[in-house]
Amino acid sequence: MDSLHFGDCFDVFEFIEDRSIDMVLCDLPYGITACNWDVELDLEKLWKEYQRMLKTGGVVVLTATQPFETKLINSNRKWFRYKWVWKKSRAVGFLNANKMPLRIHEDILVFAKGRTKYNPQFEPGSPYITKRRNTGKPGIYREVKRCETVNPGRRFPKDLVEFSNTCEKVIHSTQKPLALFEYLIKTYTDIGDVVLDNTAGSGTSAIAAINTDRRYICIEKDMMNYLNCVDRLKEHKTALCKV
Repeated sequence: MDSLHFGDCFDVFEFIEDRSIDMVLCDLPYGITACNWDVELDLEKLWKEYQRMLKTGGVVVLTATQPFETKLINSNRKWFRYKWVWKKSRAVGFLNANKMPLRIHEDILVFAKGRTKYNPQFEPGSPYITKRRNTGKPGIYREVKRCETVNPGRRFPKDLVEFSNTCEKVIHSTQKPLALFEYLIKTYTDIGDVVLDNTAGSGTSAIAAINTDRRYICIEKDMMNYLNCVDRLKEHKTALCKV
């Protein structure tokens, strides 16, 4: 199942079976730079393919910034559920520092056509015990019950997550942190599930899938990016064999 394809994603989609994908995790081109690969995809056509390929309970997770973010949400308001905010360790946008504030966050949009898997990645915290009285509905004759909540030392995740954007070798200008993609994959899939990235860029989603025991299908149409993906995957698999 694990595969990396060179070509236009819409051409490769023809070979992907209906209802075979558990999660789409993708850093789509935002169309905000002069790079030859940064061209917005046909969103209407893309959503039709996502709908065809996704399993029941599948999820689409897409990174985005404004103004592309608003366009992306409006392209499928029915599926849009909520967003995460990724806080970076280092701000970007210094070329425009005299015109606008530096950017230190990026949004992650979650879309689904129904109920999805959700495996919260709990954060560590201090254990505690909370005792309270539960009287139910008001009434002077109603029996008073005492309730006790025991927390072993974990907290539910918040919609603001922090991951460093400076700790990895960068081979693509919009490369996302490996730890961030691993976090998202573990949140929305189970071991053995299939993750699709149709604009693979640096191949981070493929490596994140490998590290979390998921399967992947990645597509990249820029030759240089594709070759970089191939090399990065080879290096990663070689390193795993030495462990």
